Amino acid sequence: MKIPLRCRCGAVAGQADTATGGLRVICHCDDCQAYASALGRPDVLDAWGGTDIWQTAPSQVTVTRGTGQLRCLRLSEQGLMRWHTGCCATPVGNGMASAGMPFIGLIHAFMDLDPAERDAALGPPTRLHGRYATGVLPFPVHPKVPPGLMARTLVFLLRGKLSGRHRPTPFFDAAGRPVVVPRVLGVAEREALRAGAGMAG
Repeated sequence: MKIPLRCRCGAVAGQADTATGGLRVICHCDDCQAYASALGRPDVLDAWGGTDIWQTAPSQVTVTRGTGQLRCLRLSEQGLMRWHTGCCATPVGNGMASAGMPFIGLIHAFMDLDPAERDAALGPPTRLHGRYATGVLPFPVHPKVPPGLMARTLVFLLRGKLSGRHRPTPFFDAAGRPVVVPRVLGVAEREALRAGAGMAG
């Protein structure tokens, strides 16, 4: 299945292919919440501070319009490469700093699917990092990352590496450099974002 991708204003668009599979999670971690706050996009989070993410390989993602609008933010020097659009601050996906890693976590705000269509295309999500959730969760959530999910992620990464699914990628150039220079937050700025989102520092 081809998942249509589109930012909020429509300047950036593309598609993602689900043929090779992937893992769907809803992450409640403080970094994902701080990222939403940094973009001024609290609407990305669900009622409990979760972000719906489809973990797939970069080779399965194609940006067909608006590549010049891609931007990147890192919450720290060693943090994930958090891709978003410059035009309308739509979060695109979270990836590794190395172009050789076959991983990108596409964020639901960049998918042109309603919740029911997302469920049908990607299956049910696994919720994680429940210790950072806001409010009282009406369902069980692992406080960190379920061991079974960690194992499936490692297998997914290994298969992707062996299959060369880190390329092609819209996020790195042929030399393995990010297509834009990431902006890296300082400690004070990051903690202020966390505090502003109602999270512990």
